[in-house]
Amino acid sequence: MLTVLTWLWAQPDGRATYTALHVNIWADMVRRHLTLPHRLACVTDMPEGIDPSIEIIAPPRDFEDVRIPTWTDGRPQCLRRIAMFRRDAGDMFGERFVSMDMDCVIAGSLDPLFSRDDDIVLYASPGRPPDRRPYNGSMLMMTAGARPQVYDRFTPERAIAAGQRYAGSDQAWISHVLGPGEAVWDESDGVAWWGRRHEVETRLMFHPGHPKPWNLLDDPWVREHYRREPQGRGLILGYGPHVWTDAEAALETGAFDGVIASPEAAAHWPTPVTAVAQNDNEADRLADLCGFSEVVWCGRSEKVST
Repeated sequence: MLTVLTWLWAQPDGRATYTALHVNIWADMVRRHLTLPHRLACVTDMPEGIDPSIEIIAPPRDFEDVRIPTWTDGRPQCLRRIAMFRRDAGDMFGERFVSMDMDCVIAGSLDPLFSRDDDIVLYASPGRPPDRRPYNGSMLMMTAGARPQVYDRFTPERAIAAGQRYAGSDQAWISHVLGPGEAVWDESDGVAWWGRRHEVETRLMFHPGHPKPWNLLDDPWVREHYRREPQGRGLILGYGPHVWTDAEAALETGAFDGVIASPEAAAHWPTPVTAVAQNDNEADRLADLCGFSEVVWCGRSEKVST
């Protein structure tokens, strides 16, 4: 059984904020495009809101506090993921596993990617010479226990030295230890990054840096693929002065599976909201992203473009 997992943690100074909604969307995209036997998991200590069908794996806690001084300005500090190279990784992640960043858009079958039998496959850093940045940390697949030297040789001092030669945090260390030559996925496999969206045929697109998929909901390709499966009722709380009157009437019609709200309405809603929208148009886009099969609007304040 293949484990397909992602990681969710809070980085207060991070340039992007990830939530349970992003985990759930990622999981639905994987389900739509993977027919190989698999289980879905999230490595996190923030399980609230994550779909119960996604297994929660307790974080190993290795190297969580290590920082790479060459990888600052809110960039993700991902050295905790080096735990995947532990000799006992199979006890935590399964004997064969894929780790994926959740800031991706999946548009085609993952079967050709995950049916390879190499003991490790890494995502080749797009557009970079292999001797300068061999691998990107957005995705890897491995047999548990492969390349244990990545974990065994780790020290904060060595990681800092690796960061002076290669870009990134965990990907810098992995590149430093393994060097070029490992099996990779690249554009020939349909794996690309957002900067190449107009140049390659893509089954899987990663969004390192900015923008993230949820910032691109006006893009038709992103909107088609980056979404939850249709399900449940959604309540939208907009900016209109009649929002609370509308909400009272809406709640009389039954329960809702999620709430999208303006920042002001979110501040007064008694439970956590699913997403925050800055205007009516964005709220409609987010409703599609959340996969609501029925939406009740409260406080619509502007005409929405189609």
